[in-house]
Amino acid sequence: MTVLIGEGTTEIIYGSTSIPAGARTLGGYLARPALDGDWPTILVFGPEPMPTSAIKAMCRRMARHAIAALAPEMSQDRATNQQIAMGVAAFVANADGGWSNARFGFGTVGFGPGIHDAAALALNDGRAMAVAAVGSTLDDAVTGDLAVADIPVLFIGSRSDDTVDIDLSIEAREKLPQTAYAIYGDMEAHWWDIEAPKYDEEMSFDTFDRLVGFFGEQLPVRI
Repeated sequence: MTVLIGEGTTEIIYGSTSIPAGARTLGGYLARPALDGDWPTILVFGPEPMPTSAIKAMCRRMARHAIAALAPEMSQDRATNQQIAMGVAAFVANADGGWSNARFGFGTVGFGPGIHDAAALALNDGRAMAVAAVGSTLDDAVTGDLAVADIPVLFIGSRSDDTVDIDLSIEAREKLPQTAYAIYGDMEAHWWDIEAPKYDEEMSFDTFDRLVGFFGEQLPVRI
């Protein structure tokens, strides 16, 4: 891993990491504060099975704002992904790790279709305390999982994003009363992705600020 100073208030350590999960070793990308203490932690599920450059950048930005972020390497199969996600959650919740306070609760965030993995983990692991969806649809499967998990949800989307069903996502509030909505009017798909054609720097930072505020409020503080 590499130590990075700058952009934000917290010095961080970041890079690819190996995750022991029973007889398996999983892969992922970890960014975390390079200071003593056990930190608030989120698991980040991107739109692709492997963490993209944009997802890695998002992890680093979260860490610079004192929230550890781990993006697991996933697969194309949702059942397999849940095994991976549970293994990664157990890894960050292990008190022997010495950097995460996830044993007291962690957050998940899904970008695009990654919300399916984030929501399913929230359903299956009682330590999940908050879920955020960015550029995702709260479809029946996701809504069903989050309704049972019964934890705070943040939905960030845009009416100009043709990959997302905004109306269906808004209708989900009937089953997800703990959901807060931030809906942009004219951001196109992947506005948050620095490598995407329709990337919007101002709205990307607004999205990021909303995520930091949400998880900062919902997750256990540094110990």
